[in-house]
Amino acid sequence: MWTPAWTLFLCLWITPLVANAALRPEAKAKYQDYIAALETHLAVQNHAGSGFLWIDRDAQRQQSVRSGGIVTSHIGSVAVPGGMIQHWIGGVFFPGASLEQIEQVDQDYADYARIYSPEISQPRVLSHQGDHFVVSYRITKKKVLTAVMDTVHVIDYARVGPDQLTIQSRSESVRQVDDAGTPSEHVLAEGEGTGLLWAMNSYWRMQQRDGGVYVECEAITLSRDVPFGMGRLIDPILRSFAEESLKRTLEEKRQAVASRR
Repeated sequence: MWTPAWTLFLCLWITPLVANAALRPEAKAKYQDYIAALETHLAVQNHAGSGFLWIDRDAQRQQSVRSGGIVTSHIGSVAVPGGMIQHWIGGVFFPGASLEQIEQVDQDYADYARIYSPEISQPRVLSHQGDHFVVSYRITKKKVLTAVMDTVHVIDYARVGPDQLTIQSRSESVRQVDDAGTPSEHVLAEGEGTGLLWAMNSYWRMQQRDGGVYVECEAITLSRDVPFGMGRLIDPILRSFAEESLKRTLEEKRQAVASRR
């Protein structure tokens, strides 16, 4: 029930977040540095003889996904000038699936509006050559606040072993949409707006064994920083938002693969 006190509380912490927050070049540079370091690490991990999956590094985690659960972990938050990098990882098991089936679902971008509705809409393949795709789609995120972004992603698939697949998805453009779905809808320039999302990369690792496929994803985002003095209030909300989004994506992908078998 919305009490006057609860409404006032929401107004106090939402107001600073909906104010404009321009992306600073230093924040973008720090994000690019973070991504470069991560991709160097992942290149080693993806071609190592062992340690390919984060899921396998903990017996309880491995057992949880084999039992149908979805496991997640907050790797960390990094403050950058005027912004914040968030890094999450999650994993799940697709029983009875094959890498080929998952890859087929992943590359059916026209179906994303159904699989990941209502968060993803208006998917479109801008270019495609072999295992390299450039894809655009609209992202709508809701949790008290609503944020709508038109995004472009560069996506690369790679088989790094006979039973292993990696997917790298890097955001090339993230632009806020104001008044989405109305006659006054307009797309802002990149880096303008409330700054709830400025960049997003995801790194997928999949391994087929044990009668199915283990699937895990590392998600890294760049957004505005939390207004001074509000970290203890807002941080838990933003963390739960990111974790819920990752879990939902993993579960929706699992359901989509299962429905096609």
